[in-house]
Amino acid sequence: MTEKTHDQLQLERLTFFSDAVFAIAMTLLVVEVKLPDNVPATDVGLADALLRLIPQYIGFLVSFLVVGRFWIGHHRVFGRLKRVDDGLVGRNLWALLTIAFMPFPTTLVSHYVGTRVGVCFYAAWLTLAGLANVMVERYAMRGPLVAPGGIDDLRRWAQGGWAPVTIGVLAFAAALVDPLFALVPLGLSPVIVRLFTRKARAKALPRK
Repeated sequence: MTEKTHDQLQLERLTFFSDAVFAIAMTLLVVEVKLPDNVPATDVGLADALLRLIPQYIGFLVSFLVVGRFWIGHHRVFGRLKRVDDGLVGRNLWALLTIAFMPFPTTLVSHYVGTRVGVCFYAAWLTLAGLANVMVERYAMRGPLVAPGGIDDLRRWAQGGWAPVTIGVLAFAAALVDPLFALVPLGLSPVIVRLFTRKARAKALPRK
């Protein structure tokens, strides 16, 4: 086995493992979106039960989109690497830890959306996950790991990874005033992520 083949194998193994963690975490987000016990078998009873699940729908949607944004960033970075080293493997593992744990704070905020503790815990974890993924992106941009021609793309896309951090900080600050205020940055998270992504994409376009 040549050194090049070995590097490719290690990169593929880490990528496949990471994709599996992302996929499982995103799937588990929906597990807690479930009807309570003893729902009346009537139209009115079922409609009322479904309406009471609105906080869980929102929690699932926000977390799914945010974790999906993490995966997109991860996919872009690893798609431009030629090899990995122990430093990247370790940092990637910490980032995956934050992703794998996301279903718990999502369940917490969905059930205790009116409490500062529940909302602040979710916002703090979202911020931590964002920072862990930014750490992976920054480390991966080291020259020896990047395939030829990939470093410019990584640098232009790097700012997109700050979207979840921005959402988490805004939500945490808002929750300190009133837990319901945190719903604004969390509810607008798809818009915030899109703005960061669009700006990063614009920078990634070749200049004329």
